[in-house]
Amino acid sequence: MTTMRLQGEAALLSSVMSGDVATKVIALGIGNFLSEDELRGMASPPQNRTVIVVPDFGSLANIEEQLRGETCRGKQ
Repeated sequence: MTTMRLQGEAALLSSVMSGDVATKVIALGIGNFLSEDELRGMASPPQNRTVIVVPDFGSLANIEEQLRGETCRGKQ
């Protein structure tokens, strides 16, 4: 979780992105005041599947299946 700017998360993200930690990072942006470039920088490849932007919290239900597919592959 980050709020518009990377701060303490930088060390964790660096570990994940360097491959030191076997983790897939999905960057979820909510609202209009965000940086899609920053989200792409945080997300694991391929960013077309791991960067998700919705206009508001009410829209999260619309991406439930997409999130389940990316986070729980084969575990439904």
